[in-house]
Amino acid sequence: MPLPYTPLEYANMHIIYGECRCNANAASRLYRERYPKSPRYPDYRVFINVHQVISEGRLPSNKSNAGRPRLGRDEQVLAEIENNATTSVRAIEAAMEIPKSSAHRSLKRHKLHPYHFKRVQTLLSRNCPKRVAFCRAILQKHKEDSQFLDKILWSDKTTCKEDGYFNLHNLHSWSNENPDLMRQDKSQYQFKVNLWTCILNGKVIGTFELQGYLYGNSYLSFLQNDLLELLEDVPLSDIQNMWFQSDGCPAHYARPV
Repeated sequence: MPLPYTPLEYANMHIIYGECRCNANAASRLYRERYPKSPRYPDYRVFINVHQVISEGRLPSNKSNAGRPRLGRDEQVLAEIENNATTSVRAIEAAMEIPKSSAHRSLKRHKLHPYHFKRVQTLLSRNCPKRVAFCRAILQKHKEDSQFLDKILWSDKTTCKEDGYFNLHNLHSWSNENPDLMRQDKSQYQFKVNLWTCILNGKVIGTFELQGYLYGNSYLSFLQNDLLELLEDVPLSDIQNMWFQSDGCPAHYARPV
């Protein structure tokens, strides 16, 4: 099977790959700029493959030095990743009929890493302007008082539940660089237990268990009774200058509160 590029083209690719400090995407762009009349343009994977072959003491334009046909296999593995970045080595094993260890070695040779998704809160369109306004207000307060952030009682609660989880270990996307992937988690959940805690001036206060479902009246009772007990060891001067932070929980903005 004839090779897709000439020896001179492979040599130019390797020179440009070195000029771009082994940045395959930058090398692909520079190749197009330097050789605008070229009948074909290699993508980033070709630069990676050529560099790998030469690093192993072989020449991409010489079949007698090819040894094991890694170049073709690596390209097939990379093609599977390009078609579906969230695939696994087991899926590649089934699709290409190769050992998963071989697929994993191909990915490792090209410095691909399975970056995991991060859970993020489900946001509505109206939430973004409010968050920007909050950040600007905090920055303004910090300019007026450099100790302002230490005076805020940062509070939060969590609901421990038995459903609504997805397996982050098996959910990933192969890439040369961290793509900072996110996936929204379920917004509806079954109640188990509510736990509240806070941080004031670098010190953790709590944890406190909120019994039952959290409604406005139960949260008001917590603020008027239980919170005062949790703050018993906090200096009075800190309490007098304290700012209490609440999140977007509906109970925090109920009419009784």
